[in-house]
Amino acid sequence: MLTTTRRAALVSTLAATGLAAFGDRALARETGAVGAAVDKYAQEVMAAFPDEPGLGIAVVENGQVTLTKGYGVKRLGTQDRVDETTAFGIASNTKAMTAALIAMLVEEGKLEWDAPVTRYMPAFQMSDPVVTKLMTVRDLLVHRSGLTLGAGDLMIWPAPTHTRAEIVAGLKYLPIGGQFRGGYAYDNVLYVAAGVLIETVTGQSWEEVIKARIFEPLGMKDTVSSPALVDRTRRAQPHARLGPPVRGLGPQTVLPFDDSFDAAGPAGGVNSTPRDIAKWMQVQLGLGLSADGKRLWSEASSKELWKPQTITASSEGPSPDSPTRPTIQAYALGWFVQDHRGERILWHTGGLAGFISYTGLLPGRKSGIMVMTNAEESAVLRALRYGGPDRLQGRSDFDWIGYSKRLQADADAQTIKDAAKAVTPSSGAKPSLPLAAYAGVYRDPWYGTVTVAVTGKGKKQGLSVSFDKTPLLRGKLEPFDGEIFKTVFDDRTQEDAFLTFELKDGKAVSALVKAVSPLADFSYDYQDLRLTRIS
Repeated sequence: MLTTTRRAALVSTLAATGLAAFGDRALARETGAVGAAVDKYAQEVMAAFPDEPGLGIAVVENGQVTLTKGYGVKRLGTQDRVDETTAFGIASNTKAMTAALIAMLVEEGKLEWDAPVTRYMPAFQMSDPVVTKLMTVRDLLVHRSGLTLGAGDLMIWPAPTHTRAEIVAGLKYLPIGGQFRGGYAYDNVLYVAAGVLIETVTGQSWEEVIKARIFEPLGMKDTVSSPALVDRTRRAQPHARLGPPVRGLGPQTVLPFDDSFDAAGPAGGVNSTPRDIAKWMQVQLGLGLSADGKRLWSEASSKELWKPQTITASSEGPSPDSPTRPTIQAYALGWFVQDHRGERILWHTGGLAGFISYTGLLPGRKSGIMVMTNAEESAVLRALRYGGPDRLQGRSDFDWIGYSKRLQADADAQTIKDAAKAVTPSSGAKPSLPLAAYAGVYRDPWYGTVTVAVTGKGKKQGLSVSFDKTPLLRGKLEPFDGEIFKTVFDDRTQEDAFLTFELKDGKAVSALVKAVSPLADFSYDYQDLRLTRIS
């Protein structure tokens, strides 16, 4: 456990008694201490998790930037060091930027938070006509649409050819699995729709608007709206564990850089650096006012953006083993909101292939931390996403590194068991029909077509599968258990899937799909596909 210094104890006491009573002067005397504490802690995390390639961290302390720094390397096996200008994919941390753009347009009278989306986009449709009619601009951003977790994400991931317009058009076919405004389920596709909404009322692309309204006014010169625009000399290389037995376990591997996220940019396309992202945190903590005095949006809009909208979780609150567990957690407009050891914290995470990140803001202190990583190491991010805000509060009285290691060890052990069970056939039966009877073109109304084809002849005959809008999801389709077949994609960085065929009159007529791995990211939403044979 890290030692609590007298200075840390003092800041903890200030937090407990109410920072407002002491004013900015008390905080100003401590400015710089937090940056130093986070820097020290980041080095401890890197030492504790030697497989982590690199980190980028930014700290804002009482409105001032006190740390922008890189740790480790951009690519394993090299000495190319991460620094404050290294670019990382920040993924869903982009959502707060898209929400801020909408807030600016609301201020200008071009949008209203509670106006129906169809007022601005008459062709907008959900699969339920009642939901279509009731869906507001606010609803696009708060994960309460009734869509299931990650629904439609195969239109944005991994590297499909769907356009932004096709993604929005696909919404009318996505099933509503929950109650509209009746619960929380995280989605990405409605943030893509929010981007199209911005384009519709401004007459400019989302990329042009975010550059002109956020990046340029804040001087975020190295920040771009798409991975394809990243300066190759600055970017961190993504990494992941690809097994065995499943992704998330095994040795660390360098991944190819995925620059294909353009269509889904409003949901997670931004790439930024520690130096630049600090400026974004400053304008958030400044209630729309940048560090150099530019007003991007009003204080009233900041309060609206941070206002809880959808309850996402509840619990009995903190415990000795989980001191930051919130009593209530909610989603606002591009941010999660909850309490962190007695103070309000705004936060979000982001994840893309080989990149995960975290932003945490403590508005009462005008302080925040952003953590960017170039590997899918959840234990590393967990240690920093809790230990970092602790240090914003001047405390280090809980061993988040040890906690993260224990959780990861338990999770890995369970995953090994679950993975073994997943790839063990329950009956061992062979397909009931000749392989050719399963071949054909199958169509899902929101995704598109999946083609199953016969390959080879005689004893070498087999099947191939192609998710036709996703070039990375192509490869062999092997018998697994009766009418269940398993993909073996050519690109082994992708998550394989089971296809379970329904038979009628001696041929396959439809198929359901699900991920093989128990660790598969929810954006591989195979389970939402309803494939019907069309030829």
